[in-house]
Amino acid sequence: MKLLHKALSSIVAFRERQGFWIFGSILIERLGSFLLTAVMARTLSPMGFGQLSSIRTALGVVQPLAGGGAQHALLRYGVLLPTDDERRILTLGAIAFGSFFSIIPIIGLILWYLYFSPSFSDEGEYSFWIIVFSLASYNLFEIVRNYCRIVSDNKRFVFLGMTYTVLLIILGWLVSRWGIVGFASLFALIPLLLGLSAIPQLLIHHRNIVMPKRDFWYYGFHVGSGAMVNQLFFSLDILLLTATGTDSSLIAAYKIATIIPYSLFILPGSFLSADLLHLTRHSHDRSALMEYIRSYFSIFALLTPILIAMLWFLSEPLIEWCFGNNYPLSASLQNIFLVGLAGTFLLRIPFGNILQAVGKANWNVWHAVLLIPLSAIAMHQAIETHGVIGAAWVTSITFLISGIISLLLFGLYLRTLAKSNHQ
Repeated sequence: MKLLHKALSSIVAFRERQGFWIFGSILIERLGSFLLTAVMARTLSPMGFGQLSSIRTALGVVQPLAGGGAQHALLRYGVLLPTDDERRILTLGAIAFGSFFSIIPIIGLILWYLYFSPSFSDEGEYSFWIIVFSLASYNLFEIVRNYCRIVSDNKRFVFLGMTYTVLLIILGWLVSRWGIVGFASLFALIPLLLGLSAIPQLLIHHRNIVMPKRDFWYYGFHVGSGAMVNQLFFSLDILLLTATGTDSSLIAAYKIATIIPYSLFILPGSFLSADLLHLTRHSHDRSALMEYIRSYFSIFALLTPILIAMLWFLSEPLIEWCFGNNYPLSASLQNIFLVGLAGTFLLRIPFGNILQAVGKANWNVWHAVLLIPLSAIAMHQAIETHGVIGAAWVTSITFLISGIISLLLFGLYLRTLAKSNHQ
């Protein structure tokens, strides 16, 4: 009963910080992404869905560094500015110079495609060249949404997220007749149009573009690098499966197996994201950080085993009901990912996100940079000997190890705070 009372108190405090606006928007957006994936899985052939998954996976890896990390830095530096006018000036600079810096990840994505030369169909190749330029459009969309957050316009933040989600789902049904090229076009055009719709509001009082200072880009690059490395944890398996020439239908089955567990990451992820500004303001308050951790675990220590049990017993009917009966291998693969789900819910997401909020994003980057090559070596060997099942096991174990490292780094940060307070 004491743990339940603590959980209820934590939820009330979260509501008082207006966290449900952000949490609800992110949750709806992720639900929309899940529904869109279900539409694609049911309307595309397994081979077509596998090719589109490979392309979007590669895109997701470099997406956090689109714009030079401006979308991340805007959240930290924008909230520290005293007036909305200064926040608009910073946002305009982030959009203008961030759009220029988007060239770098676009080039990286093209080099990945040329080096590995995936055996895509003609339709898959057309889709790649369409999606690659969505990096710049989605970066614009994210900066506009984050501007809404730093000026406390949470309703507009929610509106943009819901509009993006609804348009993808509705138009996704309509363009399914054009295969993966139709879906690729949506991913490029919708964020561009929504992002451009906010530009006139930003230009009402300011037309001069000022480049943000060096610290802005330094922080954005480190957070973006951390997010990119974080995304690589979720993408390394499919990238290696693609690079080793695994059949696209097997990649499709593997991708289907990850969708439900990975979609659930939005629960702790959005909880932490909604409180990012709160954690930033209390980054040097050791007692406040510890209280937040206790609050987090009062909720997710109860929720995690319940979700794992439900997914274990309902894996086969869930897969078939959501994605059709073309992916019989996915249910057994999904059960393997439950190991990684536990480590991510209870270790990797809470402690990794708090380190980012308190300005130690570079710690996340370096621990991941050291871990990923080891994971890649182990996964390549596992794919050679056990195929997609081997890739699933290595991915889950990597998540768990990464979570333990994040916990240790958070403990180190608390020790540095204690020492600074005694001095």
